[in-house]
Amino acid sequence: MKALVVGGTGPTGPYILEGLKERGYEVTIYHRGLHEPDDLPEVAHHQHGDPFNLDTLKEDFSRAKFDLVISMYGRLRYVASVLSGKTERFVGIGGSAAYISPEYAEDPIAAQSLPIPMNHPTYENRDINPFGYAVANSERRLMEMHERGEFEASLIRYPTLYGPRTPRQWLWPIMRRYIEGRRKIIVPGDGSLIFPTGYSENIAEIVLLVSDKPEAVGKIFNAVDSRTHTIKNFIKLVGKILDYEWDIIEVSHPIGYQLAKGYAPEKSKMLDNTSLKTLLGYKDVVSVEEGIKRTIEWILNNTDSFDQSIESLLGNPYAYEVEDLVVKTLTNSNKELAPLFEKVQNQPAIQEFRGGQY
Repeated sequence: MKALVVGGTGPTGPYILEGLKERGYEVTIYHRGLHEPDDLPEVAHHQHGDPFNLDTLKEDFSRAKFDLVISMYGRLRYVASVLSGKTERFVGIGGSAAYISPEYAEDPIAAQSLPIPMNHPTYENRDINPFGYAVANSERRLMEMHERGEFEASLIRYPTLYGPRTPRQWLWPIMRRYIEGRRKIIVPGDGSLIFPTGYSENIAEIVLLVSDKPEAVGKIFNAVDSRTHTIKNFIKLVGKILDYEWDIIEVSHPIGYQLAKGYAPEKSKMLDNTSLKTLLGYKDVVSVEEGIKRTIEWILNNTDSFDQSIESLLGNPYAYEVEDLVVKTLTNSNKELAPLFEKVQNQPAIQEFRGGQY
């Protein structure tokens, strides 16, 4: 059996390559050659090319034949069109960016329900969100090719990853504060925001399951850890692992989102992965707590890799002076509100309320 992995050098790639080898595949990896991780498994064929260029792909795979293609990098629609007729099975990697924001949906209220199902509307208008549209359009093209019988396709929508080698490492702004001895850390609102996260080894397991199971053919899956935490609890978990006491500051003003950029979302988002469990029998390989611990260890051993290019992906301002002013302002505001709080507490309705059935 022959398998082609387009990409394969990122957070999930090495686990997928190793899993394919264990399954008896003769593996070819195809990528631009910009990143060659030390722990990249030896494969039968290691080919460099440009998966973003249609002409290059046509030239590189003019005589190719595979049993399985996993497209993780480059332009999915280009890879799919070039490999049409050259593989029986095609697994495409998309992302939750394809899902349309509630404000643009036909039914904005229904579109805000959580978790987000696989049939949630995706972007169909480039002008609304060019990136989201590009992701959604490539996904549609892939599944249309499946419907035409060009190959048996499955689509996996990736979450926000964490783990070794993750470029957009959302734990880094938290860890940088720890490294710099910063105790105060801002969370927007009350810190109860959640967002779809996935430890790299868990998401790789999902890709392998989808590649293995005939039940996955023609299906779209949300890839996400089975369990997660609020952003406030993630920060507490980091502190527990490091034996480091944070001073977590809840900020309801919009400035809180700017100060927490890179590690906290602006809105809660959760993906439905029920079909992974019921259809494919998926279970997390690594618990979220263990995954965070391993990620912390990797970050501490690779702090030099977090250069300006990574910081620009995250966008955190590290505006500690501003954070301190925000904390001071909130403290003064709370002092001013204290008498009003006491006044409300002394209202007869509050004093007489004892709870009970509705």
